[in-house]
This record gives sequence, C-alpha cells and structure tokens, in this order.
Amino acid sequence: MKKYSDWSRGDKHYGRSGYSSREPHTSYRYQKSQTREEVLTPALKEHAISSSPMAMAVDFKTHVDQACRAAEEFVNIYYETMDKRRHAIIRLYLDKATLIWNGNVVTGLEALAHFFEMLPSSEFQINMLDCQPVHEQATQSQTTVLVVTSGAVKFDGNKQHFFNQNFLLTAHSTPTSTVWKIASDCFRFQDWANI
Repeated sequence: MKKYSDWSRGDKHYGRSGYSSREPHTSYRYQKSQTREEVLTPALKEHAISSSPMAMAVDFKTHVDQACRAAEEFVNIYYETMDKRRHAIIRLYLDKATLIWNGNVVTGLEALAHFFEMLPSSEFQINMLDCQPVHEQATQSQTTVLVVTSGAVKFDGNKQHFFNQNFLLTAHSTPTSTVWKIASDCFRFQDWANI
C-alpha cells in the first residue's frame, strides 16, 4: 500500500487547517490476537466543561487531532488487511455495520464476511485521506469520525480502477484505550472516462 508522503506539496492537511506532517506523531498500535484485530488508540480525553471560548477552541483542536490520528492509523490497517488478511477484515466492523459497494447494500457481519470472501484479491493504493470528527449532536453523543479516502485498486483479473471510500468510525472506550469500529462504509469506483 502506498504511504501518504506525496499527498500534496508542502503541508499535509487532514481535514483541518494547521495540521502538518512536521508535527510529532503519536504512536498507535495494531493489535492482533487469535480472536481480534482492532484499531486501538490511547483513551480519548474527556472534554473539560468550560465556557471560555479559548478553552473550547483548545478542546476542539485536541478532539480533531485525536480523531485524525486515529483515522490515519485506521486507513493503514484497513487497506493492509484488505490486501493481505482479507479473512480478518470483518473484525474492523460493528455487528450491524452497513457496506454500500458501488450501490449494492450489505448489512451485518455474516453478510459482510460472505461479500469480502467473494471479492478477488486486491492491491490498493491510497492517494488521499481526509477526516472530520462528527458533531456529537448528530450521533447521539457517540464519538464518531468521518474518514474519506481515494486512490486506485486492482482486483485480480480486472483492470485498475480509481475509487473513493467513506467510512463512519465510532469509538468504544475503556479506561486504557479506545477501539474504533466501522459503522458505515461506502465504496464507489470513479472511472470517469468510462461514464
């Protein structure tokens, strides 16, 4: 899978201004055991209740930084799993997650497992990543991040296609870490020349 080092000239932006690749990167881990493969990040910090506009701005920036770093780690894990360990991909989804693949709807882990099993082997190349935290009012106070990717994919026996993919990730926190799962996934080929 292609790294994001050539996204743009100059600073890299992950859905917000001012975030540069020159900022220190917090280490996140990919946990693999016999039963789980998950995107784990440090526990999300609770937002301090403050009416100060400056404090609210700092809290929001911290929230955005956490969300975008989790999204970057998620994208690395997701596409590596798609290409090299497809049998484990459903561990990244919630039990009632929905996938829309080029207009076809797949819901639930059993249906997702069957769908991914039928896909030919793949080789994804990611050219762009963007992410935004979703406001808690829109998600019933569930910590949620919108992740948007685009790039190219070649499925075995088929020509290369450009694609874009949108994920809604939700956070499930414990005192020591946060596990991110896919609630919704929308994948679409973007081959404009053939339309």
